[in-house]
Amino acid sequence: MNRFLRVALIGSMTLSLAAGDSEDHAYPKGARRDMSALGMSDGSHAVTVGDFKGKVVVVDFWATWCPPCRQSIPELMALQKAGAAKGTLVVLPVNMDDDGWPAVTHFIQLNRAVLKDFKVYRPGVGAQGPAQAFQNINAFPTTLVIDKEGKLAFFWTGYGEGTLVQRINQVLREP
Repeated sequence: MNRFLRVALIGSMTLSLAAGDSEDHAYPKGARRDMSALGMSDGSHAVTVGDFKGKVVVVDFWATWCPPCRQSIPELMALQKAGAAKGTLVVLPVNMDDDGWPAVTHFIQLNRAVLKDFKVYRPGVGAQGPAQAFQNINAFPTTLVIDKEGKLAFFWTGYGEGTLVQRINQVLREP
């Protein structure tokens, strides 16, 4: 499938998801799946969700060409900063562009005034990749909220302002 057709197809899926047609899953504590093996890299260092046990972890799969993804970036940046300051939350925006780091670097360079502190990751491969640890990521953004034990508490596609903060707070309040 050529890039234009794929972008158009995924773009139309993303727009329908943003309009309220999204997949949305909440998992009770006893039925949560371990996500510790899910890995990513910031270009210098590889990490896994398991590296952050004891903290709530947000993994947001996004793409530079995705309008709802771009809309969510200010919220992700604010949460990255707040989480780092409090030490209770880690936000891992995982870019899924086919062009890899060149696409991410170009996007951040174009928006450097706004994105200067935005820390971005790329997906792990093999046993640490999203396909192995989570199955299919076929719409953007797709967001995972992972509890302090490294288990999946919430998963949804699309972007709704405030949804992420609400779900993080739910998981932070858990015993």
